[in-house]
Amino acid sequence: MPLRGAVHFPGDKSLSHRAALLAALARGESLLTNYLDAEDTLNTLRAIQALGVEVTESGPRSFRIRSPGLAGLRSPSATIDCGNSGTLARLLLGLFAGMDGVTAVLDGDDSLRRRPMRRVTDPLMQFGASFEWLKEPGFLPVRVHGKRLKPIFFTEKLGSAQVKSAMVLAALAAQVDLSLDEPIPSRDHTENMLRFAGVDLQRQKNGSGFRLEFRGGLPEPRDYRIWGDISSAAFFVVGASLLPGSELLLRGILLNPFRDRYLVILQQMGADIEILPQRSECGEKGGDVLVRHAPLKGVHIAPEEIPALIDELPILSIAGAFAEGRFSFRNAKELRVKESDRIALLAKNFTATGAEVEEYEDGLAVEGDPRRPLAGRVVSGMDHRIVMALEIADLVSRQIASPDVPLAQTPAQLVIEGREWVKTSFPAFYDKLHAALDFKDATARKGAITIDGPAGSGKSTVAHLVAQKLGFCHIDSGALYRAFTWAALREYRRIAANTPWNDAIPLLKDFLLGLAVELRFDGEGRQHLSIGGQEPGEALRTAEIAAHIKPVADAPFIRSRVREILLETAKHYPVVADGRDMGTEVFTDAYLKFFLTATSRIRAERRLAEFRAKDPTITLEEVEQQIAQRDRDDENRPVGALKPAFGAIFIDTTSRTQEQVAGIITAYARFLAGQARRA
Repeated sequence: MPLRGAVHFPGDKSLSHRAALLAALARGESLLTNYLDAEDTLNTLRAIQALGVEVTESGPRSFRIRSPGLAGLRSPSATIDCGNSGTLARLLLGLFAGMDGVTAVLDGDDSLRRRPMRRVTDPLMQFGASFEWLKEPGFLPVRVHGKRLKPIFFTEKLGSAQVKSAMVLAALAAQVDLSLDEPIPSRDHTENMLRFAGVDLQRQKNGSGFRLEFRGGLPEPRDYRIWGDISSAAFFVVGASLLPGSELLLRGILLNPFRDRYLVILQQMGADIEILPQRSECGEKGGDVLVRHAPLKGVHIAPEEIPALIDELPILSIAGAFAEGRFSFRNAKELRVKESDRIALLAKNFTATGAEVEEYEDGLAVEGDPRRPLAGRVVSGMDHRIVMALEIADLVSRQIASPDVPLAQTPAQLVIEGREWVKTSFPAFYDKLHAALDFKDATARKGAITIDGPAGSGKSTVAHLVAQKLGFCHIDSGALYRAFTWAALREYRRIAANTPWNDAIPLLKDFLLGLAVELRFDGEGRQHLSIGGQEPGEALRTAEIAAHIKPVADAPFIRSRVREILLETAKHYPVVADGRDMGTEVFTDAYLKFFLTATSRIRAERRLAEFRAKDPTITLEEVEQQIAQRDRDDENRPVGALKPAFGAIFIDTTSRTQEQVAGIITAYARFLAGQARRA
């Protein structure tokens, strides 16, 4: 029962909370796209509505926010329900504390009422904030009396992004100076998104941590395109790593370095994970992750790694339970005060299901065994992450207990209560999990895959490998330009033209466009080319052709003719086409486009032997200089310039073999072809 296919994830919870709050502070209209439609983050939208902000649903997981800005926000007329979200409660405590004249009551469910709030309120009170505990001191419900705060000079010693963000939002709302030191670096979403929204928040290295400085300014309206939740993806990453035969492509997820650390830990455990960064959105980097099954081994997670892993420790512990050897972590006392006491719950559930576990005040250790299923009744503690982690544990346990039996026929090994708590952060969890368990391969058999990139990035070899793996045909577009050069040279000499070669190409236009060109493929996918009724064969690979090709390949009429030939060919064959403009100028409607990159030094090393065949004395540095010059030439061509196509998937080949790159592209082709066809 492998997990296979491509999975898109709902918007990241941390980004969704912050995008809504910053949009509320910005005067004007903002758009939130791929906003997480879970209870925790929907409560954030309800909270800003209570302040007088207009929230309109504009599409699936898309909301238009129209705000009067900070000065126009009002006191809520009713209690703001934070539900199960400690992040929302603590961010609002900071925000409301600095909103002079605004009074608000915050409350939550039974689980949230047990979570401590003094870690936020005590430091805020040092700068004039006022809180009125309505039941038990230090816990919700609480009434916040917004004040004009004093300038905030503070050292955040817990390594808590929630405390840090509360202080930043308080300074922002009060429009007072802030200088905050964090000797233990924590998640930086608030800083990144504030800068994206136009706020001058400085973040500078300070010893082992950072110093944040703010001197006033408010967010401006923005379009927030929110990356998929990388914490939600963790359950699928671990599931695919543990279930034999799995191969999952996780699309468009957040790759913030404070959030993707669990991927590195899993790689240290032996997981087969390819991380493919793509671009930045709303101040954050994101991309795709490809995961394949691999045996795992236990590790001890270093204490300094824990702040960047705090939400993923439950599912990492499940990975550890099915790894070979001991898995452990310490310095995670924060887990005691999350949605549940996660350390106690994990230890209790491991003990109840047959795993040997040792519980510490600030962590745990579990003796992993890839051959031992976990079985028995488990408890979730009303905690969404515990529920999802246990679901993955059940799948793996069923696989171990009944390896040759279809999933639908295997009985559950774990009796899990509290599945409804998943809706607080990931309502689509079960739908996506079942789809990945029931994936059907949908590789396209017609159309084009394009692979562009600079010289030495490996695109030609990779394209050939991909074509072989998929049973496609590999188009060598360069052969067409060489063929036209070959024919042009023959005609140029036949007519004994006195015009310099570079100036002769326009004179040969009618001749070249009148040539019949046939591009076909044999049963093994090999390309055959004839021009003017002749097959030039290896004559196209001579140094003479290479020395004369540039003015031919640069001629607009030749480029247009080559494009026509390639498009016509793709009507009859499924093709993989590589070059520098296949995705931008030729196959503009290709269902998959890739752009390969690599450092200039690596590309020079790859081309060194080729250059030395022509000049044995050439150095690596000289080859690198020539490659850099060619990059500049290719990028500045008036026609067919080297640039990524819109929507192209970037793959850095610097530290990857050509086989690895071909494997990545093949996975995309298998998993996305069906989606492309339906679209």
